[in-house]
Amino acid sequence: MEVILLEHVDGLGRRGQVVKVRPGYARNFLMPRRLALQASLGVKRLVQQEARKFEVTDLRARTDASAMAEKLAAVEMTIAVKADEDGKLYGSVGPLEILHALNQQGIELGRKQVVLDHPIKTLGTHEVPVRLHLDVRGSVKVNVVQE
Repeated sequence: MEVILLEHVDGLGRRGQVVKVRPGYARNFLMPRRLALQASLGVKRLVQQEARKFEVTDLRARTDASAMAEKLAAVEMTIAVKADEDGKLYGSVGPLEILHALNQQGIELGRKQVVLDHPIKTLGTHEVPVRLHLDVRGSVKVNVVQE
């Protein structure tokens, strides 16, 4: 089944793209969440008209994200946690702790924007990637120190 994506879907495609998916995935996931519409000539014309408006807003969002990435590059924060003598943490530092530390510095991000493959479990300095836009990524330096 061919559908036109109304929003970006990770692993599938970007907004306005025509993709081929299984009917059940389209019917049960994409369409109820208003992420896609079944491809037809009328819908294609409608999406092309909307694409012009979206390009302007997307460009503005991309420039804002680039400015935020530059701001985040200068940020270095310290998180104090309990650890043993070998430097292993009793717990871990995850996205929520990083977001809390960023909020204390006046930087507002969403929980899904902090991209950690696995929680931080050792002391030291770590680069934490942040997804600000589809095309713009940044990083934050996190110093994990012992309490």
